[in-house]
Amino acid sequence: MARQQVAALIAAAALALLAAGSASAQQYQYDRAAPQIPWSALSPEEQRALGPIAPDWNRMPGYQQQRLQSSARRYQSLQPIQKERFDQRLRDWAAMTPEQRRAARETYKGLRQLPPEKQHELRERWLQRHGGGAPHGGGAPRGGGGAPRGEGPRGR
Repeated sequence: MARQQVAALIAAAALALLAAGSASAQQYQYDRAAPQIPWSALSPEEQRALGPIAPDWNRMPGYQQQRLQSSARRYQSLQPIQKERFDQRLRDWAAMTPEQRRAARETYKGLRQLPPEKQHELRERWLQRHGGGAPHGGGAPRGGGGAPRGEGPRGR
């Protein structure tokens, strides 16, 4: 049962990332060689928004920190439902084991390689099975808003 829940969580995270759309994914490009950002360099508002991943922050690559910081900067302008989705996705991602995160990244990569029509079909099927809401709570703010794309719940 727990194995099925983990698989469902991974699939939901990957579909949530996929649901963000490819346009926003291409809009925000990050330099994989970007230097790390010290936690202390984040504003208090950014630290509050990113609180669930604080223990992992110093182990993240700089480009992932950039994406998350970008999301945290937009957090205050989000609607309450968007904030709730962002918070939930970040908590879900933080709760995943490294192996679950790796599996979510691999699933996401596989989904991103599918033709847009197939991606849409999978999203629709997922929505039908899960009560009509968008994957994992709906369209979270993208372009860094949510789990890190390809790196978690936003890459996340």
